[in-house]
Amino acid sequence: MREVLWILLTAIAITYAISLAGLYWLQGRLVYPLEQIEALKNPELETLTEPITVKTEDAITLTMRYRAPPTRTTPTIILFHGNGEDLTQRAHIALEMIEAGYGVLLAEYRGYGGNSGKPHEAGLYADARAAYAHAAAHSTNIVLHGYSLGSGVAVQLASEARISALILEAPFTSIVDVAAKRFWLFPVRLFARDRYDSLSKIAVIDAPLLIYGGTKDGVIPPAHFQRLFDAARGDKRLALIENADHLDPWTMGGREHVMQFLESLQSTRDAVQA
Repeated sequence: MREVLWILLTAIAITYAISLAGLYWLQGRLVYPLEQIEALKNPELETLTEPITVKTEDAITLTMRYRAPPTRTTPTIILFHGNGEDLTQRAHIALEMIEAGYGVLLAEYRGYGGNSGKPHEAGLYADARAAYAHAAAHSTNIVLHGYSLGSGVAVQLASEARISALILEAPFTSIVDVAAKRFWLFPVRLFARDRYDSLSKIAVIDAPLLIYGGTKDGVIPPAHFQRLFDAARGDKRLALIENADHLDPWTMGGREHVMQFLESLQSTRDAVQA
């Protein structure tokens, strides 16, 4: 009996060790699955925006899409997409922003959308800085909009750059918090390479903030939205979109919150200048 138990425990230990090693080596593919969602062909987006190339601080050239604002003081919205997709997945938001009169830059990451390079946390931060540099060269009014993985990128950029506002759609407190709940059997906090720890950074951001996400988000629990909101300071708003999941907060009601938020920023700006 003892021999059988020993064999069983040994088999369990070996299986656990193999699983742990696999999770460690494959974590890059889990965080950055690249495009799992097919790129969207959108003639209107291609007509209303132009392809641009930017160079990162580590000398990687990236292709993004851009629509210049009508004036230098008109807000330019930089859109950071989530993992498993490319910038075309943000086209619906970009087109509505353009229709509302804003400038738009659809940011893209290394390794995504046909760009060279391998994605990693520091690399995506560098990609965001390159996108910001291009937008800031044409506008004094920059608003960041980060979705899911892109929320971590946007928070980092907002913590170090001069921006007018920050909008987070379906954001997480950190990638590690998400992974720890999903892979609860493994010590992911000990070996995670990329962390995107937005919770530790958000309090230093001195810009108006809007957080919105779905009450039925099965990927990032809504509790993450609340914790980020509680940790933020200053002018902040939280919108929980009823019955929205991880993919549709914008279309389920987020659009109205975002547009009202942007309009309120302009009203405040006009009042200060009056």
